[in-house]
Amino acid sequence: MSCPVRLYPLRKPKNHRLPVPRYTLSLPTRVKHIYTTYVGVQQHSNDTASTEAKTEVCRDIESWFRFNNRPTTLESFALIDGREASGTTIWVGYWTDATRHAKALETLRLQSIFARQPKERRSSLGLWHESFATDVARLETNYSGLDYLPGLGQIPNSSAAEHDLATYWGAARDRIPDSAQDLFPRPAAKPNRPAEKPRGVGQHLTGTSHHNLVHIRSGQWWKNCDRPETEAYVQKLEPTLRKGLRYLNDNAKDTGAMGLRYLRNTDVNEPLSDYGREETCGAGFFANLEDLESWAKTHSSHLAIWRGAMAHYKAFPNNRKFRTWHEVSVISEGDARFEYVNCTPGTGVMGATQLEEHELEA
Repeated sequence: MSCPVRLYPLRKPKNHRLPVPRYTLSLPTRVKHIYTTYVGVQQHSNDTASTEAKTEVCRDIESWFRFNNRPTTLESFALIDGREASGTTIWVGYWTDATRHAKALETLRLQSIFARQPKERRSSLGLWHESFATDVARLETNYSGLDYLPGLGQIPNSSAAEHDLATYWGAARDRIPDSAQDLFPRPAAKPNRPAEKPRGVGQHLTGTSHHNLVHIRSGQWWKNCDRPETEAYVQKLEPTLRKGLRYLNDNAKDTGAMGLRYLRNTDVNEPLSDYGREETCGAGFFANLEDLESWAKTHSSHLAIWRGAMAHYKAFPNNRKFRTWHEVSVISEGDARFEYVNCTPGTGVMGATQLEEHELEA
């Protein structure tokens, strides 16, 4: 069977050569879609009762992930920075089976988990989930090494191979198979933004995605770095990265960024314990691939990240252990679902897309 003719040319410049090796993921041939679910638990107060309530709710979420049509792979995080309450505990699960994922979501009843807590504790808690399905032809990945393959790279029987569609503007789009026939345009009608941002607290909010919504998860890992390389990342590159993510969140309306979170990976067996692991990622949505590309190519905050990364590679040319990676999904209309229960203003896509609002019982 012949491959379809490419309607839109690659953006790769003629005679382009990568300054550093890059790798992309190949999923098992049976896998046609990836199903991703993030779940978060916020704590709005720091008193003992609130901490106990969060611990109980987190146990409920852990049980849901582990015993109800459990995901193919699972990770956990603590929120470092974002538009919601700091310290939020977050999980992400990836499924490769549509039926198992659908059955799992049927049993994820955040309102019920919230309501089981005594009334005096509920106000101190927020719960949310963001789920989406991705056709693998609308997905791309990129890794700087083979010794660290998180996220989708943990799916059994997947593999990574070196490629040359990297280190030029437009490379991420080129790596998406469907970009040969699809420009992933914005919807003809602009996605609805609410006239007034929902307050979140005291509300149950639900909604779905517009067409060609984009999700990105982009990570860093420096566990195997020696001291000089660790210091170079922590003192030079990491502050630049943090500044770029903060710019996106502070200018969400102009950049198309929607609820980006800066996360530190935690032990999935002890998600409430943050031991300062040398592993972080940014995760969230953009209104469209063009928005992500525009920021990456033109804005000083990302250009500073890009230059900093290149400087790091040049400073440690022979024994570099610092690893970066990302995965990008272009999501079809209605293939993402959002739910927020008593969450702080600005959590996730709140304020960036139209959500149904329901008042929680006092």
